[in-house]
Amino acid sequence: MEQSHLTIAKADKGKSMVTVHKDTLKQKVDTLIQENQIITLDKNSTDSFHKHIQQTIHKCNKIIDKKQHKHQVQIKLTAPKRNALIKAHKDVKPIRPVIYNAQAPSYKLASYPNKGLNQLINLPYT
Repeated sequence: MEQSHLTIAKADKGKSMVTVHKDTLKQKVDTLIQENQIITLDKNSTDSFHKHIQQTIHKCNKIIDKKQHKHQVQIKLTAPKRNALIKAHKDVKPIRPVIYNAQAPSYKLASYPNKGLNQLINLPYT
């Protein structure tokens, strides 16, 4: 597979895998980025974003209890990772973008309101 420049990618539906040429996959991702006017940053702004989030948390004493401040800050930071799932059954939109952001600076803070709402309201599937 290395000599033929093929890669194995996860398919969009089910647990299927798809074999695709690396250049074709890159072209599909580049097309998605261009069509949706996604901007690629020149530098990694994760650290400055993290500092901004910390400052915001410390200003929100009425919303987030001071004891909870340290629990809302991500410790192991990485920029969100981009991946693409192949839509083997569709020709028009051939890939589904997937962003893995569990290590992103805002991940814990974004899940905080959900935890509070779940304590107030019994919502299924959250």
